[in-house]
Amino acid sequence: MITTILRYNRDGTIAECDDEVTEEYPITLYVNGVFAGRIASSGDLADAAAVGHAVAQGWARPEQILAVTHEGQSAFLTLSQNAPGPDAATSMDIDCISAEALAERSPVPAGFSVAAQQIQKLAEQMQHSALHWSLTGGVHAAAVAQGESIFCCEDISRHTALDKVIGYAVLHSWKLDQAVLMGTGRIPAQAVIQAAQAGIPILASRSATTAQAIVAAERMGITIIGFVRAGRMNVYTHPERITA
Repeated sequence: MITTILRYNRDGTIAECDDEVTEEYPITLYVNGVFAGRIASSGDLADAAAVGHAVAQGWARPEQILAVTHEGQSAFLTLSQNAPGPDAATSMDIDCISAEALAERSPVPAGFSVAAQQIQKLAEQMQHSALHWSLTGGVHAAAVAQGESIFCCEDISRHTALDKVIGYAVLHSWKLDQAVLMGTGRIPAQAVIQAAQAGIPILASRSATTAQAIVAAERMGITIIGFVRAGRMNVYTHPERITA
């Protein structure tokens, strides 16, 4: 959306000008016809956001998602009868939660590795694709890569941005156990849960991580990489997956 602002400049001048700002809309989720909650979003890619959210929250494994449609800002998921489904209606935009949420989940298997150069390349591609961020500075970017396939998107919520790229990968039948998940926001324990529920072994960001995320990632077999920028990066957990 374009809005008129007063811009105060470094030289002391004040100018009236137009500025583009990010819009936010909740996506309302329905599972098998029943209201399941709302997630913060910039409004696009509702199908992918719904699928990714369902997988990342443990409502269903990818093969248990039978169909997804959307109408306006509502998304409708059809899950198989053996899918866990949501425990209760929720409104999710969590930054910090306990790693105890992962206590009963099996760790992501070892065996997948990727070159450090590929992590840097993915960060560059994600940054170059973040066109809305360059205009507004009001969104997060996310990316998922599997082999030579890469998908990037943006959203006002860092968690919904990750949900969207996870959902895109699920809808396109990517091998999630051979994928890399990346975002621009910090990595809290919630992001580790999203990666672990999807079975994605590597989670990276241009920003920092938290101590709780490191604890969760150690437990769940997730490789956390932070500060992927300017040709450097910090590997916090399970470094065996990153090769020179």
